[in-house]
Parts: sequence; structure tokens; C-alpha cells
Amino acid sequence: MEQKKEISFIYERNKDSKTVPANGAYGGPAPDNSGVIVHFYLEYASIPHSTDIPFKPDQTTIDPKAGRNISRGDYTREVQASVFMSAESAITIGKWLINKGEIINARKRGENPNPSDFE
Repeated sequence: MEQKKEISFIYERNKDSKTVPANGAYGGPAPDNSGVIVHFYLEYASIPHSTDIPFKPDQTTIDPKAGRNISRGDYTREVQASVFMSAESAITIGKWLINKGEIINARKRGENPNPSDFE
């Protein structure tokens, strides 16, 4: 009997999954060293928590420029998704991400690399 020399994987999207933007990540080893947790976030300039605009009871209009913004900080990091993975998976995925980033950088330099050249 001939042994199978390939294994196939089917990719299916979970009905609840969605694509989210991320331009940063924060995390590290779990406290019990069981794996790595990473929180992917989108970072942007913060909008004010609120704005106080003074007015008098007899005013019919308000001047938005006379307001005072209540700050929430300079930037907001909005967590888009959190992922827990084994150390082995974190290393494998990290190498995969570096590889894909190198392909994009080569394309930006005007090169047309074959993705298999980076494996």
C-alpha cells in the first residue's frame, strides 16, 4: 500500500471573523509561561473626551471656538483583537510575518521577487 505524500488543508472563514486594521501590537509571555498573548491595536490621534462650551441663558447661538476640550491623552490605542498562542506558534508566525514584510519592501524597491525566494 502506497503511503500518502501530501496533506491538504481547507481554509474556511468563521462566520464571526472579520478583517480589522492594526498598526501596532502589545503583549508578551503569559504569567504562567503557557504561551504568548498579543493585543493588536489601531493607533490614532485622540479626540477629546468631551467639550464644554459656555453660554448664557439669553444666547440663541453658541460659539464652538469658545469651548474647552477635556483631553483623553494625545493618542488612543484601540485594541482590535487579542490572540493567545504557543511559544512555537509565535516564533513561526513571527518568521512568516517578517518574510511577508521583506517581500513588500522588495516590491517597493521596484523588484518583482518570487515569494518562494524568501522562504
